[in-house]
Amino acid sequence: MYGELEMDQLSQFESRLPLEPVLQAEVEELRKLALFSRRNIPPEPEDQEWQRLGKDPLHRKGLRLGLWLCILAVAGFATTLSVTVLGSEEHWTVQLFLLSGAAGVSLIALLTLRERLAVLPHDPYRKVHR
Repeated sequence: MYGELEMDQLSQFESRLPLEPVLQAEVEELRKLALFSRRNIPPEPEDQEWQRLGKDPLHRKGLRLGLWLCILAVAGFATTLSVTVLGSEEHWTVQLFLLSGAAGVSLIALLTLRERLAVLPHDPYRKVHR
């Protein structure tokens, strides 16, 4: 039941189970007890704190504000970069490569963020507890 037996010992044990109803009942009782104890284990203090923070409106609004400030900063850096590059005296191909690189990185970041936010409600691991 706990994976402590070697393969040959496990096969011997499993062959005994159908022949010994008392042993079979004991194993079944231990499996039920293990399942019961896993279901009723108290949550870890760290998990309780994460749950409390997740319900705290100040924490949630702070995370949203932080996200919007990061988006604003990226937009500001992109704008500053484009103005600086376009106003410089570099050859037009250098300007084009710098702007296309910045646009590509920004596009990848925004699409990654969009994808993560779209699949977040369907993430099967969001409700997994230790």
